[in-house]
Amino acid sequence: MQQSAIKPIKILLCFTVIFVIALWSCVCFAATEILKVRNWAAPDHTRIVFDVSEEPDYLFQIKDNVLILEFSNAVLNPSLPAEKRIGKPGIEKIVFSSSGDNKTKIEIVLDRYLKADVFKLKKFMDKPDRVVVDVIVVQAEKDEKAKEPAAPSTGRRKVIVIDPGHGGDDPGAIGKNGTYEKHVVLAIGREIKKAIDKMPGFRAILTRDGDYYVSFSRRLQTARDANASLFISVHADAAKNRLARGGSVYCLSTGGASNEAAKLLANNENLSDIIGGAPSGEGNNQSDEIILNMFQTNTINLSKTFATGLLDQMGRVHTLKYPVFHDAPFKVLKLLDIPAVLLETAFLSNIQEERMLKKSSFHKTIAQAVALSVADYFTGSTVAATPDEPGKGDAPVAPDVKKAIIDKDPPVKTTVYRVKRGDTLHLIAVRHETTLATLLKLNKLKINAPLFVGKKILVPAATETASVKPLKRYVVKKGDTLFSLAKSNAISVEELRRLNNMSADEALRLGQKIKVPQ
Repeated sequence: MQQSAIKPIKILLCFTVIFVIALWSCVCFAATEILKVRNWAAPDHTRIVFDVSEEPDYLFQIKDNVLILEFSNAVLNPSLPAEKRIGKPGIEKIVFSSSGDNKTKIEIVLDRYLKADVFKLKKFMDKPDRVVVDVIVVQAEKDEKAKEPAAPSTGRRKVIVIDPGHGGDDPGAIGKNGTYEKHVVLAIGREIKKAIDKMPGFRAILTRDGDYYVSFSRRLQTARDANASLFISVHADAAKNRLARGGSVYCLSTGGASNEAAKLLANNENLSDIIGGAPSGEGNNQSDEIILNMFQTNTINLSKTFATGLLDQMGRVHTLKYPVFHDAPFKVLKLLDIPAVLLETAFLSNIQEERMLKKSSFHKTIAQAVALSVADYFTGSTVAATPDEPGKGDAPVAPDVKKAIIDKDPPVKTTVYRVKRGDTLHLIAVRHETTLATLLKLNKLKINAPLFVGKKILVPAATETASVKPLKRYVVKKGDTLFSLAKSNAISVEELRRLNNMSADEALRLGQKIKVPQ
């Protein structure tokens, strides 16, 4: 009886051991699953991305215009087709096949390409392990330079580089309703380019003009190759606090960040090369430390000067998160001799601002503010454009642009103001309800002129402000923003705030009673 009882147990144990060995064999010999494939097309290359379940073991070769990837210990996800047509520059199709010995072959049929790079990216945050294939189709930089129009005879135009953040595999922030930062900042960047291109004496170029990722080093190289006079990186913010709102401007810091929020933002933005997938030669810039040690204090100061002017113009059309710029060690701003800022346009994590970020009217409003700040910055100044001949690289801003910016306000009576510790031209302009350009004109100053404590400058004398205009009470309704109310009442956001004694970070509340012009 005992032996007959033991027999089934032995059989059960036997089957259990066999099952465990079989399961272990499957795990060991087919550990990697090729999950899915995605593709992105840039001007100079097409990227294929294979998501895999584990760090892959593979070999690749190019034979007769076919790039062959051979994976060991790998299987294909059942959702993958036997053949996938791509039809993008450099690539015709992808063919998937697998053999019985846990080997998987992927054949990429190439068409009119220069070269192909293959590299893998490790699992990071919500991104799985990836194998990336970049098929280079053209030499983008040379082609773009060949297409550039000839410079006008009056002198070369100032080049402003507009850098829409993220792209491709790096979506950036994602709003509650599914709005991707990479899409809205590209739309805003295109509008900024249009607005700047309309100004005589200026030309804007984009670091990307489609849904693909560009590494930090290539974004910066675009600015260097173009001998740019300014670099503006455009983003949309996000925060755990869903009520956070407003635009903000950041400059490069060679040390720490000016506040904790700037530090967190920089840490997040600096991950883009890892998320977006930069080849090791581009993403790991070993010269970063050398560049920072060499970084000219003058360039950082010029960046801060532009940042104050940009905030001035932004505050006239939109809520500001901070009334002053902040700084942090942003990788995308590490330019040795070109002033550079990072602009956060609005919060995708705020439902109202997410809706606003999707509207073309808001894109154009931000673009006009940026274009005006660019013109303000160069008014009456010849900022260095080339490292060899500082101050001689740029032609003066066209007279009609100066007139449009400087003379947009009628002549005003002036009074004398003595500069105090911590003053900037921007803060003085805000305090006296005037523009940076007006202060420059009144005092015949250049944009980068130093402000010494005790220095006497001319400022507009006190004039009638919105506080003495006829006012009425308005009850805040659903969907109202400071920006929309300021626009509908033909005043600036800052003026609306002053009327209602609102701080820079204070938001409107449903049902709140506020003062607006009658």
